Amino acid sequence: MAAAGRKGQGAAAGRRRRPRGAGSGGKPRPAPARPRDEEVSSDSEAESLAEGQQQQQQQQQQRRRRREEEEEEEEEEVEETPQEKKLRLAKLYLEQLRQHEEEQAEEEEEENAAFLRDPVGERLKEDVLEQKGRLQRLVAKEVQPPDPLSIRVLRGHQQPITCLVISPDDKFIFSAAKDGSIIKWEVESGKRLYVMPGGKKGTGQHMGHTAQVLCMAISSDGKYLVTGDRNKLILVWEAATCKRLHTFTGHRDAVSVSGAVGCCRTGRKAPATGQAGGAASSC
Repeated sequence: MAAAGRKGQGAAAGRRRRPRGAGSGGKPRPAPARPRDEEVSSDSEAESLAEGQQQQQQQQQQRRRRREEEEEEEEEEVEETPQEKKLRLAKLYLEQLRQHEEEQAEEEEEENAAFLRDPVGERLKEDVLEQKGRLQRLVAKEVQPPDPLSIRVLRGHQQPITCLVISPDDKFIFSAAKDGSIIKWEVESGKRLYVMPGGKKGTGQHMGHTAQVLCMAISSDGKYLVTGDRNKLILVWEAATCKRLHTFTGHRDAVSVSGAVGCCRTGRKAPATGQAGGAASSC
């Protein structure tokens, strides 16, 4: 029985030594074939893995570039002097102003386009601008330059001219100068018709001004000429003969504007006033 037991154990051991893949004839069994789907999936996984690695590399490069740029900016900020900082801030401020002006211009263009489609709105806009003193009219292209042959130069004053007027019929010019003199000119010929010389204060009776003439005006019918001077006097003349008719006093300072349609050195029209007083103004 012991021998039989050893034989049984030997047979079992012999069975255990046989390779798992060996068949009945002692040949190894062939390995099971992998499905084709598994091969395709493994290839796609490899490609996706490679793409992921490439993206990671690109992200790392981008982060590296950002760090380098930030480091460069920090270096520039550290190296920037106060003057350079002021200049940079000024340029930034000017750029912001330019952008703001461009935006406002675009908004105004849109508003103008809307008003052009509405005649009533355009008229209202002109009224508002005129009241604010901001109305602009394009007249330069309509103005024709004068003919050089029609320009006439009148000479006769010894001192700079301070003011002048033209008669309502456009036939005569009256001009005054710093020395108090007044000259009447004929427009057509350019001749001096009358000269009312100026004098000095305290030199006796004088028919004209004894100080600088600051303003003059002529009546709408062309009969009277009114002049004002620095000595606080207003003289009324007969325009035809240049004869002095009246002398008015009362201003506390120089008379700078005269007449309801007065023309002074700047060509502005204003009522008769003086430099001193409630309605004082100067040319």
